[in-house]
Amino acid sequence: MKVLLIRLGQLGDVVLTTGAVEALYRRGIEVHFLTRKPFDEIFRDDYRVKRVFVEGEVSISQLRREGYDYVFDLHGKIKTFLLSRMINPVKSHTYRKYSLRRRLSLITKRPHIDIPVYQMYNDALRRIGIETTQKPRLIVKGKSPVEGDYMVISPPARYESRVWRHYDKLDALLDSLHYKRVYLGKSRDLHFLRDRIPPTGEKVINLMDRTSLKEAMLIIRDARLFIGNDSGLTHIASAFDVPTVAFFGPTIPEWGFAPFASRSMVLEVKYLPCRPCSLHGEKKCTRGDHACMDWMDEKIAFERIRRFLDLKN
Repeated sequence: MKVLLIRLGQLGDVVLTTGAVEALYRRGIEVHFLTRKPFDEIFRDDYRVKRVFVEGEVSISQLRREGYDYVFDLHGKIKTFLLSRMINPVKSHTYRKYSLRRRLSLITKRPHIDIPVYQMYNDALRRIGIETTQKPRLIVKGKSPVEGDYMVISPPARYESRVWRHYDKLDALLDSLHYKRVYLGKSRDLHFLRDRIPPTGEKVINLMDRTSLKEAMLIIRDARLFIGNDSGLTHIASAFDVPTVAFFGPTIPEWGFAPFASRSMVLEVKYLPCRPCSLHGEKKCTRGDHACMDWMDEKIAFERIRRFLDLKN
């Protein structure tokens, strides 16, 4: 059997499909994947994926000639829905997104769904008789550019409201620990923190904007701890089963994007009457004080992270 999975972006969403990739591979099914650049790098070393196609570099006729037994649209937009039907009009399936439940959460300020997004992708495979709870797992070959014991810190997020506001102050407290601190991500997504991230020094290695996606994956894979927001690199850390600490603010972990590493912790200000406030954290704070990402100060965060590390050691 030959199957095509379609997930064009974002980074975290593509990572979360690797549970379905693993489930298919274990059953001897040939897996192909269609995505966007640079997310194809995720699968370049992955023996479970026979072929990786990049949107804009492959035609529908080429994909149709592959003769897929099934096509799974794990993106869930009109574009990918139509694309999957054009590739295989009879045996194409789209995953269930629970969009109405998420929107209901915005109105009631209560979680109306508590299913990991990776499980939503897994559940799409029921159409071909596969029942699985497989967590995402990444495969990458090579050596990390960073040596020794280190933690990774990734302050950026796509939207400003999803960025925890005290990373610079936390860094000063983390200096008391024996780990080096490696900063990863895109500086354009730092927003108000752009000039507040420490430069490379004795215990700090600032690699923001200086790595490819594969290099970032290698660095995260070998880290002792990962600290970040609700973002793509956080999902990469969980997919490598790196102990993960994630800050959540305008979005909530119950929507399915919580870290899933065997040791993970969510830091959030619970029971704010305005949470959740937007589907992706794209809206400006209606309160004006960013309480969900400001009230969790650096001292509280450090103490919880320190205890988290103590449990590990």
